[in-house]
Amino acid sequence: ENPGCFDVRSVGARYVESAIPGEMSHVLEIMTIDHASDIAQQTPYTETTQETATLHFGNQLQFNGMTYDDSVCVMNTGLHDQKLCIGKTHDHCLSIYSKNIKRYLNLFHNICGAMVWISTTPVRNPGNPLYPQSNAMTAKMNLAVKDILVQHEHGYYVDTWDVAKKSTHIDNVHFTSEYYSGIADL
Repeated sequence: ENPGCFDVRSVGARYVESAIPGEMSHVLEIMTIDHASDIAQQTPYTETTQETATLHFGNQLQFNGMTYDDSVCVMNTGLHDQKLCIGKTHDHCLSIYSKNIKRYLNLFHNICGAMVWISTTPVRNPGNPLYPQSNAMTAKMNLAVKDILVQHEHGYYVDTWDVAKKSTHIDNVHFTSEYYSGIADL
């Protein structure tokens, strides 16, 4: 209906019952954040999507009677950021991406008891002029995130590069459901 616009109406908490008697049930919530810094989702109180997400997740923790220690944030961004690099050098893009990732992780650090970063995956057609993403740039961005993430006490990096290289793409950047199911099982 509105190409290029985010629809966050489907965002919402869902309770996941624990299979272990006596264990606390979990709240699972998914929000798509395509860039390390953008203004797609703003509120009267926030200027960026990342600020909006941290405000929302922080409010959800409070609403559900949970604390910082109860939350695990699983994150990734990078492939969409490369679309912004057309006509710019890799060094320029990496510098901006790194600055944005630092801010992004610092925002989430305040609400996530643990931050788990899933590495950005290789593309199917690196070097194809129809697509702005490259595996060389993705590898540099992954390394930058890894270096920044170690500055956070509860930051964890999950390297999926080798698994992704052996997996089947359905387009240049996305994989079959088997890949995503395998990653979710980690």
